[in-house]
Amino acid sequence: MSKIIIGIDPDSKAHGVAVYESGVLVKLQSMSLMELYSLMLSLSHSGPVIHIEDVNAVSAAFGARDKRREGGISVKLKMAQDIGMCKQAQIEVERACESLGVKVVRHKISKQWKCAKNGKAMFQRITGWLGRSNEDTRSAAYFGWLGVTGK
Repeated sequence: MSKIIIGIDPDSKAHGVAVYESGVLVKLQSMSLMELYSLMLSLSHSGPVIHIEDVNAVSAAFGARDKRREGGISVKLKMAQDIGMCKQAQIEVERACESLGVKVVRHKISKQWKCAKNGKAMFQRITGWLGRSNEDTRSAAYFGWLGVTGK
């Protein structure tokens, strides 16, 4: 039986999802919560482990101090709303995992492999994945890679 690691970058619209089997990245895509639940259900016999970005560990106020996102109160309120939606998305993923008895490992937020220029090249070099990817799926691949490497 191969070891299954699923990396997840939670998002309110579609989660970035990366599946590693025996250390090899075999699936990389964006999924709704129900698509992700179906995937975990289909792999539950293999005892997958979820490695997820822990957006709930960070205060929602962090975005308000981001110099790239200066603006009035309406901008800050929209950012807080978006952050809150991502936090809720993480909660829902973790509830789905709990209902299936799937172990969850949380990792602090990281921009590793997100950058389109350098991050994509590093992601491709380390994982060998040459198919389609975006910032969210590469982020999910990074969290899965942390699980594969035991970091």
